[in-house]
Amino acid sequence: MRPTRWTDPVLATAYATRRDELDRDTAWPHLTELLTSPRPRHGLGRPDSTILDLGSGPGHYAHHLAQHHWTATYAVDISPAAHRHGEHHLRDAWIHRVLPDRDGSLPLRRCQCTGALAHLLLCHISHSAHILALLTEAHRVLRPEAPLAIVEPGQHGHDFQTLSYGHPDRPAEELEFAEPYPVDYTLADGSRLRTTAYRHPPELLAELIDRAGFRLDDTSPQPLPAHGGTAFTLWTARARRTAG
Repeated sequence: MRPTRWTDPVLATAYATRRDELDRDTAWPHLTELLTSPRPRHGLGRPDSTILDLGSGPGHYAHHLAQHHWTATYAVDISPAAHRHGEHHLRDAWIHRVLPDRDGSLPLRRCQCTGALAHLLLCHISHSAHILALLTEAHRVLRPEAPLAIVEPGQHGHDFQTLSYGHPDRPAEELEFAEPYPVDYTLADGSRLRTTAYRHPPELLAELIDRAGFRLDDTSPQPLPAHGGTAFTLWTARARRTAG
């Protein structure tokens, strides 16, 4: 399979219209509980939390946080087209759209954010070195003990209306390390967008999280009561303090 070129404006614009009911019903409540303030202050002009959203796309979750949870978001995506779509359809002063620098670094200060998430992002990165670099940069901009939430695909080979993933011939546990497999997203017009994902064994992701400076707290499947099975796996961690 060819790698998905996420900077392709046609692909990015199509992905920006993908149906996200499954995210809203299954992943978003857990992310919000982990990342936002449990006791909102609603101070005048100041957010209660400042979140780093890695692979944000147009910023649907960032818009949800701004509208309902008094939270500002640095929405990071490599696609200018995704940012343009978000600026047009999801306007909010608390969504700060960020393009990474050419070396992958983020134009953010150290300890600037109170939490971070990567939603269905790491599975689309083919090389573990790139995942490590991304998580290390996330650690830099997070405050000590700030939460990190990673959402990755759950069971493969099932279709849960808005998302289907899996190898056409073999289940995920039989795939080789970083072997590509298709992930299909359903768009608003009912069509499917096929993208390429890669299998990263759980033990590898745990190692990368640790090496990037995080303490892994939990890994939990997110069930779908109405459908059976699990749509996502949620990884939760905390940023360790660094010397100096």
